[in-house]
Formats: sequence, structure tokens, C-alpha cells
Amino acid sequence: MWKNKVHYYLRFILGMTRSELLGLLSLFIFLLLADIFSRWMEYQSRQQVMDSFQPTYWTKTLIEMEKSNQPEYTYSKSKFSSTHHGDDLSHKSKFPTREVKREKKQAWQININQADSLAWIALPGIGPAFAKRILAYREKLGGFHRAAQLKEVYGLDTLWVNEHITQFQVGKGVFRYLYINKADWKEFRHPYLPYRQANLVLNYRKQHGAFQHWEDLKKVQQLDEAVWQKLSPYLSFEP
Repeated sequence: MWKNKVHYYLRFILGMTRSELLGLLSLFIFLLLADIFSRWMEYQSRQQVMDSFQPTYWTKTLIEMEKSNQPEYTYSKSKFSSTHHGDDLSHKSKFPTREVKREKKQAWQININQADSLAWIALPGIGPAFAKRILAYREKLGGFHRAAQLKEVYGLDTLWVNEHITQFQVGKGVFRYLYINKADWKEFRHPYLPYRQANLVLNYRKQHGAFQHWEDLKKVQQLDEAVWQKLSPYLSFEP
């Protein structure tokens, strides 16, 4: 009875012809068979993966590997000592100790104020993006005066810097200074210097003249001494 209702709805309500009904039925059967075939192929693929896993094979392989790593012992003292000594040497050559690894880590050195992008990329853990950021930040600073400033590079791992801190050399250090008595507003720029602090110093210099030394700088009201202490390696009081 329900078949007659479906046929009536499709034939007379939707206005479908007999050939259109047969086409729709054929399409439905085709999609059903395609779905069944797809599920069957997926099942076969999973079954092959499960069949390929052989625990007994891997167990046997692990046992053979353990036996090959064990030194050969003989009852003779002379043979025992020579064989054991030879195995010990071969063991050391194949598996370097922590001391050897540490020596390899200390093998490279880099001048962080002169190294180009290729030199940075050659280091472990540094890619082109980090090399570009390091060079850009070095240029903004005017040079690194200590290796710990590498931690300020965006995204650079602090642990990585601490691990290799002894391998970084600063060389001559700062190569561009901030001339506090000469620089105009456009030149008075530095990553460590906030806008408000720069404005305070420039206005004070305009009213009272040049700064002679660090103590004169402290006379500026509302001066953040911590900011200027951090900036001090880059300051020059030349008239």
C-alpha cells in the first residue's frame, strides 16, 4: 500500500514520468552499491593492516638485538679480558658518552654581532625565520652588549639561549650609540626607550642644555631610572 502512495506522490504530485521514476530508482541503487563497495574496501584495508602486524616477529627481533648487544664472555681469563676490552671499546665507539656529546656541543662559537643569516641558520635549532629576527633586532638595538639579550628576540627559546650561552661571543659589542646631546626626535629611537621617556629627556635638554654625565640625566623629573640603566650601554654624552 505504501508503494502505491509513493508512486502516486512521485507520479502525480511531482509530475514525474515513468522513465524519470526508473532513472531515480536506478540512481538510488547505484549510490547504495557504491556505498557498500566503499565500506568493503575500507574493511579490507583495515584487515590488511591488522594482518601485517606480527607480534611474534617483533618479539624475535628484539631478542636478537638484545643478544647482539651483550658482550661475549669466555672461561679463560686472558680471553675474557681481551674480548671484554674489545667489546667495551666498540661499545664506546658506537655509543658516545655524555662527556663526548658535551664536547661536541662546545665545538662551535659564534660572534653574535658579526654573524650573518647563513651563520645563524647553521646553528642547531635556528631556522631562516629566527635568523631574520635576530639580525633585525640586532640592528634596532645597535648591537648586542651581552649574549643574554638574545632572549629578547621574539619567539627565541630562553632555554636554548641558556644552554649555549657560553658559545656566544659579543666581540666589540655595541656598534651604534644614542647620542643624547645630538640626536633629534627622529633619531631618538631605541627598543628600550618608551616614547614618554624620550620626550621628557628631549624637553629637558631643550630647556637646560646638554647632559654632561649620568648624574645630569637623573635630574629629569619623572625619569624612570630602570629604563635608562638598561639603555646605558647605548648612551653617549658627547657634546
